[in-house]
Amino acid sequence: MTEPIVVLNGRVVTASDEFEADVRIVDGKIEELAPRGRLSGTGEPIDADGCYVIPGGIDTHTHFENPTLMFTTASIDDFHSGTVAAAYGGTTTVIDFVKTEPESTITECFERRREVAASKCAVDFALHPVVPIAAAETGALAELAGLAERHGAMTWKFFMAYPGTLMVDDRTLIEGMRLARQVGAMPILHAENGHIVHDATARLIESGQTAEHHHHDAHPHVAEAEAVYRAISIGEYVDSPVFIVHVSSGRAAEEIARAKRKGRPVYAETCPQYLLTALEEYEGIGFPAAAYVCSPPIRERANQAALWTALAAGDLDTVATDHAPFSMCEEACFPPQKSNGKGYFPHIPNGVPGVEERLMLLWESGVVSGRISAQQFVDLTATRPAKLFGLTSKGAIEVGADADVVVWDPRAPRTLSSGNLHTNAGYTLYEGTTVSASPRYVLSRGEVLVSPDHTSFPAGRGRYLHRQRAGVLS
Repeated sequence: MTEPIVVLNGRVVTASDEFEADVRIVDGKIEELAPRGRLSGTGEPIDADGCYVIPGGIDTHTHFENPTLMFTTASIDDFHSGTVAAAYGGTTTVIDFVKTEPESTITECFERRREVAASKCAVDFALHPVVPIAAAETGALAELAGLAERHGAMTWKFFMAYPGTLMVDDRTLIEGMRLARQVGAMPILHAENGHIVHDATARLIESGQTAEHHHHDAHPHVAEAEAVYRAISIGEYVDSPVFIVHVSSGRAAEEIARAKRKGRPVYAETCPQYLLTALEEYEGIGFPAAAYVCSPPIRERANQAALWTALAAGDLDTVATDHAPFSMCEEACFPPQKSNGKGYFPHIPNGVPGVEERLMLLWESGVVSGRISAQQFVDLTATRPAKLFGLTSKGAIEVGADADVVVWDPRAPRTLSSGNLHTNAGYTLYEGTTVSASPRYVLSRGEVLVSPDHTSFPAGRGRYLHRQRAGVLS
């Protein structure tokens, strides 16, 4: 039994309320909430005076040591450095992905990756298996059902992009979504029409438009909007919920809003890079534009308003990061990173960092700016992700929940810079951005990871989270 902790003098923010309360933590769980000065027990004090007390952030979309470029390279943050950066930013749970490696099954890859993550993660974690390209023909769908049963892997990622490597066909979408519904799993979809993107890329190459920023032109809005509509339609046909990841286009957000108005169980995330950065920042600047390359692309500044509107209205349900950093070293390096595609965008590994910056950026650009409330902030970053992704003990400041607690100081400004962040990326898209709030304390299951005078990130302290069901808001 560990020493109880009491978080005193703070203002608790939940997804629906805000009130002054003290919090008592015993053995990694929230045991008691009480008005100030009225806790029934004592413990080691944490002073939250002048601060909000919020649930630890949940990032349901990370890519740590993520293999790409035909398994010749991987994202530069491993499960330890990535989760350390997450914790510094107030995120205490992540969900990462499992791809099928050559000459291996999805089950073998899942079990290996779970072991690797368990040996390195500083915060709690779960995993999404990626549906193999020929899953309907090879028996991999049955393996996914087995992973759901044995490992609680209740979210399966379907790629509608990258033909020949990751893109599944509509038959696989239909059969996979139907099976997911039967076992209580939720399909999550990278929704871009892969054939449109492939054709647009080929046409750009033929015309000599291969500079880094032309990655944007290879991913038109219509490719995303069409795939989102198709994913929703197949979900309706098989009576399955669907979750659309990294929504970047206002047109795609409109398709999601339309489905929600019809009562369909359609959910979606967006990411800070789509809300806060824009094509205008990297168009025509040469190799530095590679820092912004991700898919779907970071679009025009005029597109941002539609995403903010959808977020405030509840048409977008979560804000995750799609954190997948690659080095921006100018010279070609091995394993190949961003410079692999210098001057030729199809060879740039896709991905941007952001796991540490997420909460600070969304608070500043959302809450401080008046676009969303503090309660919406908690819902978007912790409570709703926990509900949708089957993380039953996470995402709330309530009795019985895991004591994933952040003391959030609204008067702790900092300027974001590659020099003071903790990812291995070596850069941030938000260099020089000043935010007015940041975490004072970060607790994971009652263990203090971050405090004003102490940090502790033992590799392997993070627990794997076995989930029972996903795709249900209750």
